[in-house]
Amino acid sequence: MAERTTNRIARIAQNIPLFCLLGYVGFQWRNLLSVLFLIFFIYSISKNVINVMIDSHKMPKRAFVLLTFFDIWVGLVKLSQIILLDISYSRALLNGIQRLGGKVCPNTEVTIHNINKEIEVYVYKPKTVSNKGCLVYIHGGGWMFLSARGFNSSVSYMSHYLEMVVVSVEYRLAPENPFPAGLTDCYNAVQWVHKNSEMLGVETDKIFVGGDSAGGNLSAALSLLYRDRQGTPLDTEASEEESIKRPPLAGQILLYPVMQGFSRFHGSMVENSSYFPPPSLGPGCQSAYACGTERFSNVLGDPGRMKNKVPKFWTSVVDKKMADEGEVSMIKEVKKLAPHGNDSTLDEVMGNSYIFPLHAEDVSNLPPAYVVVATADTLRDEGEWYARYLEQNGNTVVFSEVPHVHGFMMKYDTNVLARSELMKIKEFMKDNSSGEKSN
Repeated sequence: MAERTTNRIARIAQNIPLFCLLGYVGFQWRNLLSVLFLIFFIYSISKNVINVMIDSHKMPKRAFVLLTFFDIWVGLVKLSQIILLDISYSRALLNGIQRLGGKVCPNTEVTIHNINKEIEVYVYKPKTVSNKGCLVYIHGGGWMFLSARGFNSSVSYMSHYLEMVVVSVEYRLAPENPFPAGLTDCYNAVQWVHKNSEMLGVETDKIFVGGDSAGGNLSAALSLLYRDRQGTPLDTEASEEESIKRPPLAGQILLYPVMQGFSRFHGSMVENSSYFPPPSLGPGCQSAYACGTERFSNVLGDPGRMKNKVPKFWTSVVDKKMADEGEVSMIKEVKKLAPHGNDSTLDEVMGNSYIFPLHAEDVSNLPPAYVVVATADTLRDEGEWYARYLEQNGNTVVFSEVPHVHGFMMKYDTNVLARSELMKIKEFMKDNSSGEKSN
C-alpha cells in the first residue's frame, strides 16, 4: 500500500511541470520558454536531490548538480523537437551553462590554433611539466552538443594536475557533419601534434588520446584507425605511407564511453534508467552521428530488430559474463523475435568499428587503455565490456568503476573524487610514456 502511494505521488510530481505549462499557455508566449525552463529547473533539482540521497550506490551528495544539468540538456533536446526549434538554440544555451562551470586554471597557459580552415584546437601548457607527452582530448556531448571551449576550465585543470600538455579538439558536430567528420578532425589533430611537436615541447612517442562519453567513443575509434593506418596522415598516398609511419599511440583514456549500438535493454541501461544518459536518447544521437538523420533511431539499440547483426563482442564477452552469473543469454530471446529485415546501410553502420568500437572484429595490438565508468550510469556496462574485450585480445587495460554519475570527471580543483581518479590516470600515463610498445 505504501509503495503504491509513493508511486502515485511520484507520478503526480513528474507531471507538475506539464500542469504548470498548460495553465500558462493562455498567457503571453514570449515568456513561455523562460517560465517552462524555470519550472523544469526547480523540479529537476528537487528530484535529483532526493534521487541521490536515497540511492544505494553511495554517491557524493553533489551528484545532483550534474544530474540536473543533464536533465536540462535532455529537456532542451525534446523541447527543440516539439516546437521545431533549430538545434543551435539548444547548443547555445547548453554552452552558456557549461561555461558557468568555472574559470581557467591560473597555472595553465591556453592558446588557440587552427589546424586547418575549419578546425581549431585549444592548447593547454601547465607551468610545471613532468611528462613530455601530450594528451589529445576529445570532449563529449553525444557528437551533437557542447564544445572544446566549454570544457576550458576542466581541461586546463586536467593539464595542471597531469603536468603535461593537453590539446583539446573543436571537432565538427552532427547532424550537419555526420561520420566520419568528427573522427577525421580528431585524427588530423593528432597529426597536427606530430608536425608541431617541437613548438609544443612534446615527444611524439608519448602521444595519448582520450575523451569522455562520445569523446571516449571517438578516442577508441581513433585508436583503431591509427592502428590500421599505422599513424599515416589521411591524405597520404599509398606509395608514401611507408615513409610517413608515425610511432604508435602511447595510450587511450576512455571516460564512461559510448561504445555500442546493439542493445539498450541490458543491465546498466535498465538498472540506471533514471540516470543520464537516458536509454531513449542514445539511438537518436547515434543515428544523427552515423548518417546525419534519424533514419536508424528506431532500430539502433533494439537487438530484436537486428537479429542477423549480432556483434562479436556480445558472444565473446557479454554472453560469457551472463552465463557465469547464471543468466539466460539475450540472444536466445532475441532469436524468437522477427528480424528487422535486410538493410545494407544499417549493416554498414552496425559493422563499422569506427562508429561503434565495441563492434570491432579485431581489437588486437591497440594502445594501453585506461577505462573509467560510473556506477550510476547507463553506459557503465559497455565501458566494462570494452575493457574486457581489449583484455581478452592481449591488450594492456586498467579498468576503474567509480561510485558517481555520468560526467563526473570535471572540476578537478574542487571535485576530490575526480581529482583522485585523474591522479591514477597520471600514473598510468607515466608508466606508458616509454615509447617501447609493440602495437
